Amino acid sequence: MDRPIQEFNKSNFFSNNCIHTKQVYSLLDVSPKDELYKRMSKHIETCSTCQTAFKTFQLKSEASRVYIPKVLMDRDLRQSFEREVGELFKVMDLNEREILKRNVKKSFIFIDKMGIEFIQNLLSKTMLKTYFFALAIFICLKLFL
Repeated sequence: MDRPIQEFNKSNFFSNNCIHTKQVYSLLDVSPKDELYKRMSKHIETCSTCQTAFKTFQLKSEASRVYIPKVLMDRDLRQSFEREVGELFKVMDLNEREILKRNVKKSFIFIDKMGIEFIQNLLSKTMLKTYFFALAIFICLKLFL
């Protein structure tokens, strides 16, 4: 009735399971130039568990692409969609030239504010006191040295 308890075999457990198996699936979404892709590719070359998991996932992923049909728009629907999006952009004032003008104008306003604040700081009471103190130190050093 009772099944005998199998003894825990550490080498068998770790040979069939790998802590990296969950990350193997991310290789399908990562660019080959990415550091994670390079590390995981090297690991997969040496780990049979991850190789099996990755091959299985690749096959399932390819199979799902076969059965999912591509959605195609007919010409009338595409023209209608493009016209509506164009009108939406006009209404929301989202054309590129207007956005660029707005961003340039904001940048110049920011630069003007920073310049005015800089000049105001140079002419503040604290800075004038600092200039006077520096001049006094300069004169003292010239006289005594």
